[in-house]
Amino acid sequence: MSVGEYLYLPSVWHRFSNLTRFAVVLTVALPYLFLYLACAADPGYITPTNHAYYMSLYPYDHVLYHPGAECKTCGFLKPPRSKHCSICKRCIAKADHHCIFINSCVGYGNHHWFILLLSSTAVLCTYGGLLGATLLSSTIKQHFLEWSPWHPARHGWGMYVVIWGWGVQTNISLGATSLLAGLTAPLVWGLLLYTLYLVYCGTTTNESFKWSVYKDDMEDGFVFSRTLPPTREIDPVQEPSCPRWPVKSETVIVSTDDGKPPSANMQVAGEGTWERVWKMKDVENIYDMGLWDNLRDIFVTDYDFGAKADDPPVERGWHPNRSKRN
Repeated sequence: MSVGEYLYLPSVWHRFSNLTRFAVVLTVALPYLFLYLACAADPGYITPTNHAYYMSLYPYDHVLYHPGAECKTCGFLKPPRSKHCSICKRCIAKADHHCIFINSCVGYGNHHWFILLLSSTAVLCTYGGLLGATLLSSTIKQHFLEWSPWHPARHGWGMYVVIWGWGVQTNISLGATSLLAGLTAPLVWGLLLYTLYLVYCGTTTNESFKWSVYKDDMEDGFVFSRTLPPTREIDPVQEPSCPRWPVKSETVIVSTDDGKPPSANMQVAGEGTWERVWKMKDVENIYDMGLWDNLRDIFVTDYDFGAKADDPPVERGWHPNRSKRN
């Protein structure tokens, strides 16, 4: 970005109005700000000191996360939605993925900064490409009076491309950087939209991989569920209470290797007979509280969903692999 901006801005700065200059400075500065914040923020490293706090952030869903699981590297119980990162060599709360662009994990502590980084970078690439195309088109217009970038048929497609090529040659730095920004913008927007889609689904990148594995196992008939008794005894150490989250899991779902129901020696919670699960629509995602609450969970620290327990229930259970809502 820095090299592109160095090649882009000095040669055309004198052509900007004051309003455009302000917009350019703001658009250029924000990605650097959010990049710094995403890198500097604690992504949610789990330590013995904050382990109890992260254990109480989310309840176990008894599907992707089961109580009693222990991180063999860190040596403590794995909080719900956490994952051990082999690159950071630490457990991350609400782990999304390890991002090479910030050289760190994206998790509970910096997920919001990562989304803002993607948003600001997408806007930067789009604005840079469009602004550069406008400046080049203005230069072309001075030599080709009938030029219009919106009516290529007027010149013929071949001549249209030739004229654009001539315009780029009048300012190679501006033309090459604008072209690069325009080609990069769809990639950044794609990553941003996918990230927001996962937010809409109430899941993370790490969890979406887990759901895809479950989907394959369901199609093979290897997934089973049974009811969790509401009066079951809960070990407060392995499964501490989560007062801020009003939704609790009502079933336990497991996958087996042989397509047979779990045996008694597996010591899986629940009671009654095991029923085979064939479709993702039969599984509830308790971490999906609806789009706005999903966003609040990311952008508002320790947002208390418990205060909304008396509100009408939201439509949940949406997974990336589903074709429609329940």
